[in-house]
This record gives sequence, C-alpha cells and structure tokens, in this order.
Amino acid sequence: MTFQELEQSVKELRDNQVVQGQILNRVELNLEPFTERLRTLEGMVAQNTQAIARNTQALGKLADGILLIQSASKGLVQTVEGLSTTVERFIRDMEGNGHRG
Repeated sequence: MTFQELEQSVKELRDNQVVQGQILNRVELNLEPFTERLRTLEGMVAQNTQAIARNTQALGKLADGILLIQSASKGLVQTVEGLSTTVERFIRDMEGNGHRG
C-alpha cells in the first residue's frame, strides 16, 4: 500500500466517522421527544394503577354493603313472615271467640 493509498484510506475513515457522528446526533435528537413521551406515559400508568387500586377498594366495600343489605333483607322477610303468622293467628283466634266481623 502506497502512502497516497494510506492517506486516502485515513481520509475515508475520517469522513465515515463524521457521517456516523452526524447520524448518531440525529438519532439522539429524534429520541428526545420519545423519551419525554415515555416519561409522560409512565406517569399516566402510575395514576391509572392508583385509580385501579382505589376502584378495587371501592368495589370491595360495595360488595360488603350488598352482603349487609341481603342479610338485612332476609331478616326483614323473616320478620314480615312472623308478623303475618301472628296476624293470621290473631284473626283465627278472634273468629274462634265469636268476634267475626
């Protein structure tokens, strides 16, 4: 390899490095908006995760409330049935004692 060939080769390498440096700079500049957007999305994911946790707690409380209402409703039905039985018995007793309406 002659000195001129070596000199040409070094020049080509230097030019190549300049081009690669420019390409790398462009890539970094293009990545900046994506990096910012990624940070924004990470914040949104964190907010959504917190909202899901709150909703899960609320649904648990709602389910507990529904169970309480079901239990109270059963108790109310039993009370009404007992009252109905008592009223029927009272009416039968009144009829049996000659107090028909």
